[in-house]
Amino acid sequence: MKGKVYIAGLLLLLSLSLLSCGGGGGAPGTGSGATEIQVQSVLLSAESNDIDVFQHPTACDGEPEDPLTDALVTMVITAAALNPDPTFSPFPANLEYCTVTYTAGPLGSPIIESKTIFPNCSFIEGETSCTLDLLNIARKTQWWDDLVSGKFDPAEYPTKYTVVYDCRYQNNFKEGGKLGGRIDIDLADWLSCGG
Repeated sequence: MKGKVYIAGLLLLLSLSLLSCGGGGGAPGTGSGATEIQVQSVLLSAESNDIDVFQHPTACDGEPEDPLTDALVTMVITAAALNPDPTFSPFPANLEYCTVTYTAGPLGSPIIESKTIFPNCSFIEGETSCTLDLLNIARKTQWWDDLVSGKFDPAEYPTKYTVVYDCRYQNNFKEGGKLGGRIDIDLADWLSCGG
């Protein structure tokens, strides 16, 4: 009888841990045993998922559109200490680097090369927001040039991409773990007049 209760309890714990995966935009981290940090969720959001990639010189009643800017993403990390002992805190943890990959949905889409970024961001127990690079002006311009030159001809326009962040962090004691998330964006020449 004792064995059945033990197995049932183990299955319940396994089921609950599977339910905590994800979080609407990202999977929690791995390596929690080594870091003593449980990354509960990673959510990514942008000011807009519609990313403007071209500035028209006369599109706004003969005036130029708003200038292109680097697109940024907000990463919200929710984390907890595995061991609530106040004498041993794995926080703050530092995001060391993130590999960012861009996957296009439609065939024929311009290629956006992967990149590695080095966020200046630490996270603590609870919820922490970090601002990361999403798509800079140079990459926007390259994408637009590849499109209008005919080098690429996407099956859909606006063109949808999934951007994946695969990040490494270190806890307060220099032990490493992983966390990440994803966000969908649409690239096009979105009209952007000020005011």
